[in-house]
Parts: sequence; C-alpha cells; structure tokens
Amino acid sequence: MTRFYIKQLFSNRITRHILYWIGLIIFFGITWGTHDNDYVRSFTIQVFGLPARMVLVYVSLYVLVPKFFVKRKFFAFAISYLLLLVIASIGIQRPIIFFYVEPIYFPGWHSSGYFTITELMNTILDVNIAAIIPLGISFFKFFYNAQQKTLVLEKEKLEAELNQLRNQVHPHFLFNTLNNLYSLIIKKSDSAETAVLTLSGLMRYMLYEANVPKVPLSKEIEYLKNYVGLEKLRFEDHVDISFSAETDAAYTISPFLLIPFVENAFKHGITSNKESWIVISIITKNKTLKMQVENAKLPHKKTNFEGGIGFANVKKRLELLYPDNYSLHTQDNELSYEVILKLNLEVNDSQR
Repeated sequence: MTRFYIKQLFSNRITRHILYWIGLIIFFGITWGTHDNDYVRSFTIQVFGLPARMVLVYVSLYVLVPKFFVKRKFFAFAISYLLLLVIASIGIQRPIIFFYVEPIYFPGWHSSGYFTITELMNTILDVNIAAIIPLGISFFKFFYNAQQKTLVLEKEKLEAELNQLRNQVHPHFLFNTLNNLYSLIIKKSDSAETAVLTLSGLMRYMLYEANVPKVPLSKEIEYLKNYVGLEKLRFEDHVDISFSAETDAAYTISPFLLIPFVENAFKHGITSNKESWIVISIITKNKTLKMQVENAKLPHKKTNFEGGIGFANVKKRLELLYPDNYSLHTQDNELSYEVILKLNLEVNDSQR
C-alpha cells in the first residue's frame, strides 16, 4: 500500500516539481549552512534564489527545448540558453542578492559592485546549477525517444523487407513445382497422383504453418523431403538423389531458408542421363546446423550457380535474420558444385 501511494505521488507532475525545488533548497541549505551553522539563514537565502532559477528552468524546458532542441537546432538552443541564463542571473538573481540579501543577511559584507565580474560569474553558476538535473533528464528523454523511434523504424523496415523476401519464395517455388507436375502429366506417369498429394502437403505448410517468424526445424526438413520426393517422381530412376537429415534436439529456424539451396541443385545439376546426381545432407548438433548440398555439373554448359533469385534471396535473408551467426561457402570444381551452410539455431523449448 505504501508503495502504491509513493508511486501515485511521483506520477503527478506538479508534485514532482514541488519536491524537486524543496529538495534543492534542503540540499544547498544544508551544504552552505554547515559553514556557520546558521541553517535558518541558509535556507532563507536559497528561497530567495528560486525566482531566477525557476525562470531559467521553466523557460528552458517549455520554450527553448521544444523550439530548438527537439528540432535539432542545437547551436540555436545553446545561444538562447546562455542568453536566458545571463538575463535570469543579472536581471533577477543579482538584484535580489545585491539589494536585499546582502544588506539584511550579510551586513558586514562589502560588495565590490553590482557588475563585478567575479560576483556576476558566481551568480550565473549559482543559477545555472538548478537547471542541470531538469535539462539532463529532458536531454536523456529526447535521445532515448529518438533512439527508440529509430529502432522501431528499423524493425518495421526489416520486417517489411523480410516479408517481401519470403513472399518471393512462394511464387518461385510454386512455378518450379507446377512445371514438375506438368512434366509427370505429359508423361502420363502413374506418379502424378502421388505428386498432387505431395504438392497439397507442401502448399498446406506454405499457407498455414509457415506464416510465423520461426518454425520447428523438423517441419522444415519434412518440407524439404516432400520437395525432393516430387523431384524423384519427376526424374524416376534417371537421377541419383540422396537426402539425409539428423538432429540431436528440437530446434527452430526461419521458414523457407534451406529450400533455395535444394532448388538450385536441381536446377543446375540435373540432366536426363544417369550421370546426374545430387547429395543433400543436414546434420544438427550442439545448436549448429550444417547443410551440404552437392550436385553434378551439366556437361558443356557454363552456369552461374549463384545467380538465381532463390540463392540471392536466401543470402539476403541470412544477413537479416542471422547476422554473425552463419557461414556460407561454395566449392566449384570441374565435376561438381557444393554449398555448405553452417547456422546457429535456437532450441525449441515447447518441444523439450
């Protein structure tokens, strides 16, 4: 209950301001009162110092900060603040000290004059000290809010870019798969019916299960298996296709991150002869995924393996989603082309 009342007390702006000025009077009243143990006089003098200090603080906070500082006109703010400080010190604080405080509370004090540089500087410093904390808090809020706004904009931009990249996967994949299915129908293959069912499963995953930032790795592997299964139906026994996957725990991964490497292998490494082959291996151990995709090269055909939409897409997604948490290498020789991806993954706690 006590904590509730304290929270309510400090949530009111007027109360916070009153407490700040009271705290300022008490702090400097005690600090200066220790010199002669005349705390009553010290507290009284601090009260007389409030008008100039309050003018400086509130004009700065409610006029100069919104007009100049928030609009990033920092030089104009600095000049305006210094001018206000001089006016408040010389025009408000100095007259009170010179004509009232010194004659009454320091009768033995002989001032060198109203415009003495030393006393004017002391007055300016005395007035300025009250604005340090309020302006410091105001500056902190400004830069904090600006940073948060920048982070929000960067996050929105990142999400928009990721959504765009993910949306590019669907039509690209669907186009390739429909071509595969069409080839089976042309051949009047008995596998066409199985291909339709497999494609249905792939589409269900794409439309209903993968619309989240992370999916279980097991589902992504199953997705790849189905895709490879479609390709096996298409090429029947003409191509040697090997697919293996091992994992030591339940992990999560960004959806459709691995399929471009498999698509790339089938696109560039398959011919109608039995010399074509593809080896796909996925091993996940100690939170690290290692994917190797190797395919035979098409004879007498110069191919840019990394030039496809899918390959460029996945490299950009890796940079956005797994910065400093992945490595991607390619090995190109006369007989084959290999892609090796290593990726740090997160454990899926819901499946532990």
